[in-house]
Amino acid sequence: MYEQNYQSGYSIEEGMRKHAMRTFGWMGLGLLVTAVSAAFFYFSGIYLRVLFSLGRMYILLMAILQIGVVVAFTSRLTQRPVSTTRMLFLVYSLITGFTFSIIGIAYDPQAIMFAFGITAVYFGSLAVIGYTTKINLLKFGPLLYTSLIVLIIAEVILAFTGASGSIMLLTTIGLLLFTGLTAYDVQKMKVLYLQCDDEMMRQRLSIYSAFELYLDFINIFLYILQMVGNRN
Repeated sequence: MYEQNYQSGYSIEEGMRKHAMRTFGWMGLGLLVTAVSAAFFYFSGIYLRVLFSLGRMYILLMAILQIGVVVAFTSRLTQRPVSTTRMLFLVYSLITGFTFSIIGIAYDPQAIMFAFGITAVYFGSLAVIGYTTKINLLKFGPLLYTSLIVLIIAEVILAFTGASGSIMLLTTIGLLLFTGLTAYDVQKMKVLYLQCDDEMMRQRLSIYSAFELYLDFINIFLYILQMVGNRN
């Protein structure tokens, strides 16, 4: 009996590790697609031609495209083929890369690389904490998502009013918020794995968790870049 429980526990733990590796692997692939596409669109000058041709519509169009892909990604997640879910994730990563190509105008390359390095170390530490902690982080979900909505509203109001005095405060709050969300999403990845015993569904959940962690990484990077980057 003891041996059976031990083998069962070992099998769950081993499956969890493989699931986590697969999830972080897809998250890393999404970041790679974003980084490579951002560099390509920046150095090729494509983003400038699109920016000059669309003007103010550029931001609106990018927002609509990203929201559209997110809606398509999250809808019918349990029925859609895994290959389609993966494709939508990579499409979103590509669109984000095109959007990020404009960062090269505001920040010098050294600042971008420095912020990325800090983000990688910081995110990795949070992932370890979220994976190993025994504290139930899921109970903080409603508070985290409510705070995220409030933060988004505050940033939109700040963008339209043009006020600059609260930028650093909101940046700090945003970084702290996504610090909690990252550890939360890592633990949620484990819980979703344990709640599902269908391998195909676990593959879908792996891409879904990779997408959430990808967004966490992107937002932490942007907040850190605002803190340490020198604007051109």
